[in-house]
Order: sequence, then C-alpha cells, then structure tokens
Amino acid sequence: MSDRMNDPLRARFDELWGRTVRADGAEAAWQALDAGYGEAGRHYHGWRHIADLLEGHDAVRAHPDFAGLDHDAIDLAIFFHDAVYDTARTDNELRSAALLLTHAAPAAESGPIRAAEAMIQATAAHAPSDEAATRLMLDLDLAVLGAPRPVYEAYAAAIRREYAAVPEAAWRFGRAGVLDRFLARPDLYQTRPFRDRFETAARTNLAAEADTLRARPFDFTAL
Repeated sequence: MSDRMNDPLRARFDELWGRTVRADGAEAAWQALDAGYGEAGRHYHGWRHIADLLEGHDAVRAHPDFAGLDHDAIDLAIFFHDAVYDTARTDNELRSAALLLTHAAPAAESGPIRAAEAMIQATAAHAPSDEAATRLMLDLDLAVLGAPRPVYEAYAAAIRREYAAVPEAAWRFGRAGVLDRFLARPDLYQTRPFRDRFETAARTNLAAEADTLRARPFDFTAL
C-alpha cells in the first residue's frame, strides 16, 4: 500500500490511540506496525488486510446486534492482530498481542487494551468466544472466506505466496487439513449477521479449494 493510501489509516490510528491509550507513543507504535505490515512477504496479511477489516467493521458497527460493543477495542485488535506474522512460527498472535501491550504500556491495564489483547490472541484458533466483541472481530477476520469466488481465489493465492517456502505436496496436504477443520465446524461465523451473509458462500469456497488441492493424489514421500 502506498504512503498516500496509508494516510487515512495513519490518521485513524492516531485518533484511536488518543482515545484509548491517552499517552504519547503513537508514532513509535505506528512505525512498529508499518515495519510488520509493510514486509515484502505480506502478500495477504499486509496493510490492505487491515484496511479491509476496518472497512468491514465500519459497515456493521451500527447494526443492532453489535450495539454497546467497545468498537475502539475492536479497532485496536484489528490494527495489531497480524503485526507479527512469521509463517515459520506458531506464536504470532501472542507476539502481536505483546507488541500492543509494549507500546500501550501506560494504559496496559485499561479495559480497551486488555480487550484488544484478548481478541488478538483469540485469532490464533478462531474458537467460539463468550465475548461479543471478540465474536465480531473474529467474524470480520474470516469475512474473506465468504467473498465472491474471484476475491476468495485471490486470497487463497496470496496465502500460498506467503508460504512459498513450503513444498507443494506439503502445502496441499496441510492446507487441505486446515480447510477440513473449518468445514467440520457447526458454524464458521459466530454472529448472526455474518452467518446470514457469508456462511453458505464460505463453505462453498472452502470446499472448492479443498477439492482443487486434492485434485492430484498426495505424494506422502514428499512431505
């Protein structure tokens, strides 16, 4: 994303930081985020992903089902949830949450910061949550699964590029397993508005990708 395209995100972040952290440090926090989301290998998990989630959040924040939620905490979680993204590691969510706490140290014990920290960590498993704000944030993160087929296919291709170091056979086997686990869930989305809008399309997209991955038999000797 160009610097010019990033200007609205930066302005939004500064305003959000002022409302939630209420202390200096926005510049350092932004630079840390930009270092992560601006990495060359971020073919999907970059600034465009963050912009899409914020736009999706804006589209539903006035919905009656989401009344009374801490929308600032959700925005903070969106900004930080993929700040650390290393495909060779399994603790990216913990490290992303820690990055938020480091930069928001003056307000680390406040409600919005703690809520955002929990949401970020929840993206590791996307498991059912008892917290309404977390349910919305997780659904926003998975909205791409229910996108029109060309958008979904572009997403899937971008994820593959992020895992370019993984051999093809291992990728197809592992990715198909991830898709199967999602498809086995009773519901992909945890909120009614997202289920109504995305559930059917998401299951169709996931099943189609899984079928494509299995179009050729797995060569287990190559794993």
